[in-house]
Amino acid sequence: MARPTNTLESLSLTIAITPQMKVYLEDLVIKGTYGASPAEAARMTLSRAIDDMLDRGSLERRKFHLQGNQIVQP
Repeated sequence: MARPTNTLESLSLTIAITPQMKVYLEDLVIKGTYGASPAEAARMTLSRAIDDMLDRGSLERRKFHLQGNQIVQP
Protein backbone atom coordinates (compact mmCIF):
# COMPACT_ATOMS: atom_id res chain seq x y z
CA MET A 1 0.00 0.00 0.00
CA ALA A 2 1.36 3.40 -0.97
CA ARG A 3 1.92 5.94 1.75
CA PRO A 4 -0.41 8.96 1.77
CA THR A 5 0.69 12.21 0.18
CA ASN A 6 2.68 14.32 2.61
CA THR A 7 1.04 17.70 3.11
CA LEU A 8 4.19 19.07 4.73
CA GLU A 9 7.50 19.94 3.16
CA SER A 10 9.87 16.97 2.87
CA LEU A 11 13.47 17.43 3.94
CA SER A 12 16.46 15.40 2.83
CA LEU A 13 18.96 13.96 5.28
CA THR A 14 22.10 12.07 4.36
CA ILE A 15 23.27 9.35 6.74
CA ALA A 16 26.09 6.84 6.58
CA ILE A 17 25.23 3.19 7.24
CA THR A 18 27.20 -0.02 7.25
CA PRO A 19 26.92 -2.54 4.41
CA GLN A 20 25.18 -4.89 6.85
CA MET A 21 22.48 -2.30 7.61
CA LYS A 22 21.88 -1.80 3.89
CA VAL A 23 21.34 -5.54 3.45
CA TYR A 24 18.77 -5.52 6.28
CA LEU A 25 16.98 -2.53 4.71
CA GLU A 26 16.91 -4.41 1.39
CA ASP A 27 15.43 -7.41 3.25
CA LEU A 28 12.64 -5.16 4.55
CA VAL A 29 11.91 -3.98 1.00
CA ILE A 30 11.67 -7.60 -0.18
CA LYS A 31 9.10 -8.24 2.58
CA GLY A 32 6.93 -5.67 0.82
CA THR A 33 5.69 -3.72 3.83
CA TYR A 34 8.55 -1.25 4.27
CA GLY A 35 8.51 0.70 1.03
CA ALA A 36 9.96 0.21 -2.41
CA SER A 37 13.59 1.14 -1.71
CA PRO A 38 16.17 0.88 1.07
CA ALA A 39 15.80 4.65 1.63
CA GLU A 40 12.02 4.29 2.11
CA ALA A 41 12.58 1.33 4.45
CA ALA A 42 14.99 3.46 6.48
CA ARG A 43 12.43 6.30 6.67
CA MET A 44 9.68 3.95 7.81
CA THR A 45 11.93 2.19 10.34
CA LEU A 46 13.10 5.51 11.79
CA SER A 47 9.52 6.77 11.99
CA ARG A 48 8.39 3.64 13.84
CA ALA A 49 11.37 3.82 16.21
CA ILE A 50 10.56 7.45 17.09
CA ASP A 51 6.90 6.54 17.64
CA ASP A 52 8.01 3.74 19.99
CA MET A 53 10.30 6.10 21.93
CA LEU A 54 7.47 8.62 22.29
CA ASP A 55 5.15 5.87 23.55
CA ARG A 56 7.75 4.68 26.11
CA GLY A 57 8.55 8.20 27.24
CA SER A 58 12.16 8.09 26.01
CA LEU A 59 11.37 11.20 23.98
CA GLU A 60 9.13 14.04 25.04
CA ARG A 61 6.15 14.53 22.73
CA ARG A 62 6.25 18.04 21.31
CA LYS A 63 3.29 20.16 20.30
CA PHE A 64 3.76 21.37 16.76
CA HIS A 65 1.55 23.91 15.03
CA LEU A 66 1.06 24.49 11.33
CA GLN A 67 1.34 27.90 9.74
CA GLY A 68 0.58 27.45 6.09
CA ASN A 69 2.56 24.31 5.30
CA GLN A 70 5.35 25.03 7.80
CA ILE A 71 5.70 23.50 11.27
CA VAL A 72 6.40 25.95 14.08
CA GLN A 73 7.05 25.21 17.74
CA PRO A 74 5.22 27.30 20.31
